Amino acid sequence: MSSPTYYSAIYIIKRSKKVASKMCFPGYTCDFLPEQIKLKELADLVANMQKICFKDENIDNENSDRLYDLFTSVKEKTVAVALTLGYGAGVINYNDFVDGGSATIQMSSQGVLSNQQPWLNEVCRSKRILEQTTSPVKQTMNLIDKYITSTLMKQHKKVNGLYLYVEKLPEHGDPEFLLNYYNKYGYREFLLGDEEDEEYYYMKKHYTDKSVSSKKTKSKTTSSSKKRRTTLKKAMTI
Repeated sequence: MSSPTYYSAIYIIKRSKKVASKMCFPGYTCDFLPEQIKLKELADLVANMQKICFKDENIDNENSDRLYDLFTSVKEKTVAVALTLGYGAGVINYNDFVDGGSATIQMSSQGVLSNQQPWLNEVCRSKRILEQTTSPVKQTMNLIDKYITSTLMKQHKKVNGLYLYVEKLPEHGDPEFLLNYYNKYGYREFLLGDEEDEEYYYMKKHYTDKSVSSKKTKSKTTSSSKKRRTTLKKAMTI
């Protein structure tokens, strides 16, 4: 098989219409991807990818339902889904990708930050071919940087970067590997609320020189969003 052709876009969540609308950026080919995807279909697409990267079989549509709930939640909103999907020649259905990278962006204060900030979640590579290819996750991460700096920071004036967390004792993967992996993308570890967390490492990537203030709390409540998968497996080719 020849090398796949990759297409990348940010899909903006529109809850009232139950759809996600495509946003394209210069330098990223996106024409094959649909202009809109129903949120149910988008949840199914990401769940299908996670069958490989997270070994989640989506039994009884449990993972699809979880993702749909995240996309439609109005409390700590998932604002966008980033996709990079690779296709062989002659493909006509966007679901028939052979390699793909995906991630979601959620606005949250995690109960500690003074303002809601974007958090990177559900980072996943779904590789379905044996050929060695450059990971589409790299393109997805770069696309997310462009979205944050060109769009989200203009919509939310107090946003100054992108945040993520890594489980200390994950079901899959190696946290040390993941900390090093995200470090290569410019993320640096920090203490959320100036306290050591027993379950998670926190990382942030600054796009400006401004700092995000946080307040100390007697006890930090673990958000239900923490139950989502936020890491890449070390065993996968990232």
